[in-house]
Amino acid sequence: MQAWLLRGLKRVGTHIYLFPLQKQAREVIWLGMDFKGMPYLDYIPQALIASKNQARMTIELINGSRLVLAGSNNFNSHMGTNPVTIINSEYSLHNPLARQYMNPILIQNGGIEINQYTPRGMNHGWETLEQVRDNPEYFVQVLDVEHTFKHDGTRVVTEEMIQRAKAMGMSDETIRQEFYCDFQVGNIGAYFTREMARMISEGRLVSNLPVDPNLPLHTVWDLGFSDATAVWFFQVVGKFVHLVHYYQESDRPMKFFLDYAESYRKSRGCRWGTHFGPHDIDQQHQGWETTESRLKRARQAGYIFAVTPKVNFADGIESLRFLLDRVRIDKNQCALGVRAIREYARKFDEANNKYSDKPQEGWYLHGVDALRYLGVNYQRLFLTPSLATTYDVDMSVMSGFWPTGTL
Repeated sequence: MQAWLLRGLKRVGTHIYLFPLQKQAREVIWLGMDFKGMPYLDYIPQALIASKNQARMTIELINGSRLVLAGSNNFNSHMGTNPVTIINSEYSLHNPLARQYMNPILIQNGGIEINQYTPRGMNHGWETLEQVRDNPEYFVQVLDVEHTFKHDGTRVVTEEMIQRAKAMGMSDETIRQEFYCDFQVGNIGAYFTREMARMISEGRLVSNLPVDPNLPLHTVWDLGFSDATAVWFFQVVGKFVHLVHYYQESDRPMKFFLDYAESYRKSRGCRWGTHFGPHDIDQQHQGWETTESRLKRARQAGYIFAVTPKVNFADGIESLRFLLDRVRIDKNQCALGVRAIREYARKFDEANNKYSDKPQEGWYLHGVDALRYLGVNYQRLFLTPSLATTYDVDMSVMSGFWPTGTL
């Protein structure tokens, strides 16, 4: 908070305080307060404030600087705002694309970034730390509880506090992660830790997985607009599903993604196979793109989608676990998708001191949701092809999709 204000006073420009989610920025800073009950915004003296915008969560300072609260889940809305400071709070939970897209303007402006976070496994937070650890242009500190002190020299978090947290049910892994900044601890509560470990040990997470131009290229989608749309491109090769490319973007119409998919297909010299969409692809959205459903819009553009049947969440997770033991992934072309699988984790229910049955909100939801749809269709169309379908799809388009005798 202090760094945000000081940067605004030191240099006139736009200074963005970025949280993983837009609503977190509002709850934590805009509406939040410290342990004494003092609102965080009150730490900015009123004499320095020219105006506030409640809806946009912006503060104009009297020197002309603009302080902005935002979420990395909607980073495209801040492209072109020309920031000179970006403070990434809880950076290890951010959409990794936000930094990739927003940092070039910082470099051009001679601005700075501040990344502050606790570990969440060896994800993009760990990768960024390793990239800049020995870079003299960056100030780097990793401070665990044994090296974090108050002004009077006493520890902020004492051993007694840690033991009290442990007695209340905090696991040793969580203590190592949250109090001792241990990146070696996997993402706690993650759904697919074992499946990803097997994939690595069996050599199925590979570089430069080839796309066979003699085999059809298939896609599976999770659709959004202000939220991200995620698309996996894959082929069926023998007993394996090859995930050869992953693409995710937000704030784009359906046509943008269809054009992207066609461009990718042409670049690989393949013919189209089947496009799998979510169960709600035929839903109409009044005032959003058009009142026509995305299914109809896709058909008008020449794309016939197979609609994934709606199944309960637990069955979808089990279908994906089954699938992940039968996939090879191009770790370069699907880098963001691989991160999504690794970081997809259960939400912690603080009231009941346990993990819930639903995932924590985050940038990774869309990529894994799309892959869940592939898991559901794999189970239905290959393992039990004789079962009657409960959704409207021309099964002739599935002919030859899943090869027989592949397990």
